[in-house]
Amino acid sequence: MRVFSEQPPCVRTFTLPGDSEPAMVFLHGLGSAGVPAFGAIATDSAFEGRERLLPDLLGFGFSDRPHDIGYSLDDHAAAIADMLDRRNLSSVDLVGHSLGGSIATVLAYRRPDLVGRLIVLEPNLLPWDGTASIEIARKTEGEFVESGISELITAADPEWASTLRVADPVALHRTAVGLCVGPEPTIRSMFESLTVPRVFGYGDRTGPPSQEAELISAGVEVVRVADAGHVMMADNPAGVVEVLRAALL
Repeated sequence: MRVFSEQPPCVRTFTLPGDSEPAMVFLHGLGSAGVPAFGAIATDSAFEGRERLLPDLLGFGFSDRPHDIGYSLDDHAAAIADMLDRRNLSSVDLVGHSLGGSIATVLAYRRPDLVGRLIVLEPNLLPWDGTASIEIARKTEGEFVESGISELITAADPEWASTLRVADPVALHRTAVGLCVGPEPTIRSMFESLTVPRVFGYGDRTGPPSQEAELISAGVEVVRVADAGHVMMADNPAGVVEVLRAALL
């Protein structure tokens, strides 16, 4: 995992205060941001009293967007680890969607002291697994910055377009490339090897993961969110809340 200097880039985090432990941390997907992705989930009355953190990943939302890092999954995980260390948080309940689920897995694998329970919602388990990231990564960085980001925003649904507009194009491209290339070992290998309680959530419109049997054999609870596709927090927020309630409360 990347080690930052004494003044690492800042991961800006929206925090809902609470005294009950452990804290809950929500990691958003590619091109999104913390509050747009998870605000409706984190503010649900089911989680009142818990400290809830909704960070914007580096390069997205209001967080810093340095151009001297590669934006690999390890870079993103290291930035979240630094944010948690600075807040003296450990053994958090970590929830990640898509890219955020992959980063959450890397964080749990590299820094097991920071994660007590892990819930991932349709993460990218293997390299070159994900339509949006592949579309971005197939362009060069220059091509994406010059015209690809505008094309992506034009084709996106209004909600995703709103967060894409404030994402740094360089960070977005490098993150997509990092997601496609993946770390070593693979996200799937990391996820299956973890010993913390793990839940894999999928939307019924997407369908169960192709590795469902292997995940279950590795001790992962695989759960379906009804009436939902990939962006299940928007499609069925109550269903996502119920998955989190069952896993964390």
